[in-house]
Amino acid sequence: MDEESLLACAAYVDLNPIRAALAETLEASDHTSAQRRIEAERARAGSASDAEQRSLPTDDCRMAEAQSGNASPAPDRFLSPLELDEHGNEPGPCANCSGTRCSDKGFLPISVAAYLDLLDWTARQTVPGKRGSTPSDAPPILEQLKVSPTIWCELVSNFGRLFSTVAGHPQVVDNTRSRHGHRRFHLTARVRELLSVAR
Repeated sequence: MDEESLLACAAYVDLNPIRAALAETLEASDHTSAQRRIEAERARAGSASDAEQRSLPTDDCRMAEAQSGNASPAPDRFLSPLELDEHGNEPGPCANCSGTRCSDKGFLPISVAAYLDLLDWTARQTVPGKRGSTPSDAPPILEQLKVSPTIWCELVSNFGRLFSTVAGHPQVVDNTRSRHGHRRFHLTARVRELLSVAR
């Protein structure tokens, strides 16, 4: 229902292989969108200069890659873009015309690089035995969302246990009713405690 819970859910899914000890890094986390986005970023960095990349919209970059004889399709071509341009995007859906994915609209107001940095930082906080140390200050995205590192780690680590039907801040959830029957959604006392401190 809100950006914080959507971000926590995305991170929860992308960090599953690390938490289950199937991988130690995001790059080695097979079958995750994070791994595909990392591969795509590396491929794009190797195929054009930084200035060229910045001058082309993402879809134009992908079209250029597909049309060049020596480039293979982008590893993340089937994923919706991550970054949502809140000021430039029109409200409503943005269907993909080529049929490679459902939507051309992003879903988080952060860049892929910021999301991957946040995932890496979170993995180091929640995986026992992971090398690295806790940074002295929280990543910028947490500061923007006004979520402390401790609360963030608990939200991501225990997302499946903390939330059931819906996820979001108590005031957002309390003001929302189900589509059928217009019933109130319920949150656990722990979610209310965590998210009342977060904002």
